[in-house]
Amino acid sequence: MHEKNSRGGNLAARFFPQNTRSAQPRSLVTQSWLWLTGFSAFILAILWVLQFALFTPFYQTLRRREIVKTGREIVAAYEGSGDFNQILRQYAFSRNLRILLIDASGHIWGNFDGFGTIFSVGGGRVEFGRAEYERIVGDFGGSGAGEMSYIVTDDPGGGRAVYIARTTPSPSGERFLYVGSPIPPADATVSVMATQFMIITALLLLLSAAMAWLLSKRISRPILRLKDAAKGLARGEFTARTASGDYREIIELTEELSRATQELTKAEGYRRELLANVSHDLKTPLTIIRFYGEMLRDVSGDNPEKREAHCEKIIEESDRLTEMVNGLLEASKLQQAQSIELAPLRLDTLLRACAERFNPLRDREGFQFECSIEENVLVQGNQALLERAIYNLIANAVNYAGEDRRVWLRLLTLERGGAKVARVEVADAGAGIPPEELPHIWERYYKSSQPHRRGVTGSGLGLAIVKTALQLHGASFGAESELGKGSCFWVEMGAL
Repeated sequence: MHEKNSRGGNLAARFFPQNTRSAQPRSLVTQSWLWLTGFSAFILAILWVLQFALFTPFYQTLRRREIVKTGREIVAAYEGSGDFNQILRQYAFSRNLRILLIDASGHIWGNFDGFGTIFSVGGGRVEFGRAEYERIVGDFGGSGAGEMSYIVTDDPGGGRAVYIARTTPSPSGERFLYVGSPIPPADATVSVMATQFMIITALLLLLSAAMAWLLSKRISRPILRLKDAAKGLARGEFTARTASGDYREIIELTEELSRATQELTKAEGYRRELLANVSHDLKTPLTIIRFYGEMLRDVSGDNPEKREAHCEKIIEESDRLTEMVNGLLEASKLQQAQSIELAPLRLDTLLRACAERFNPLRDREGFQFECSIEENVLVQGNQALLERAIYNLIANAVNYAGEDRRVWLRLLTLERGGAKVARVEVADAGAGIPPEELPHIWERYYKSSQPHRRGVTGSGLGLAIVKTALQLHGASFGAESELGKGSCFWVEMGAL
């Protein structure tokens, strides 16, 4: 039994591994410092390779190219002049070259050494070895090539860059021009350069490490501040951040974080206001429902008239709760909607239908609805959403109507920029809205500070639903108000 459980535990651990904490990642400062320092070390390593490992072959290649270029100049000058000894002597001593003119039989027609070193034989004559002769007459002479160049490294006197070319055939036969230039040993130079470069490398590594550290700290400082700000947001500290830093991306990120902070602050305010409003609005009908339920149970159960009145009050308060919950669900649904289905509809018919829903207020509380509705106004819209938006505007006007309890409904068409526009206006003669509150009336759970008449119950979501529904239609909307004279809410959308 124990073995079976053990296997089961191993199986569970195999398919559902425990949450093991991974190795702590490096900080931004350390990471950037390592990268910058490593990049500096990489650049120095490349310089080491170029300066020392490749110095000799690179230098020999350059010397070979120089001797080829010079040799071609000598060939061109020699073939254009009859006094070839003078030409060869001039090049040998003016450019420090070893020049030899030889024919296929090995006869030397010209021998000049501009260095006068141990390779020359009195008077600047080159001591020409058998190996060089065989290379010229044997390999090169039989190949038919016009020129060749190579580097001699096995010479006891040091390396040489050599250029050999065929010249214009003379009466005595084919001749070859040999041009050589010694390559001084680079060991001593490389040794001195290596010593200097080691010192320079150490200083540069220290300097680059220090600069990398300062740069990484400078780059990471605003990011670390943003990290602290994000931690503050997680703790609920919604403090706006000012954009600072030397980098455009950091400034933009700070601005976005500030905007997010403002939105979170607003959302937090909405949440608190929602809790306050909903708890208040829920508490009242729930208390009433409980009160009348107890009355129904204890007092009016045997009295038909009282029982009916108490049941009616319970139903009324239940409807109020249902309306509140439906408003919350509708606002949330509209916030998530990306697009809606549109179809042609008559806006005048829809406006009359919305007004008729308030007839009980006309009969019971004396409200007056004065309508001026133009006929046959067609728009492209979603009937359910438009009906909800207009109903909420009328309900808002009813809530804030004046003592005369009058509400005006108006529908007309206008010409705007060559296009036909339908305009809906809903006005009241109430206390009006203060100018500083007008920008906020479309926000969720916002209620004006002006007193209102509770002809229709509300949850603070009515105008927010209107705003979202009209935005989904691409309609224009707004409000005009004057204290003591009432308010007018208007909607404009394209007419067909």
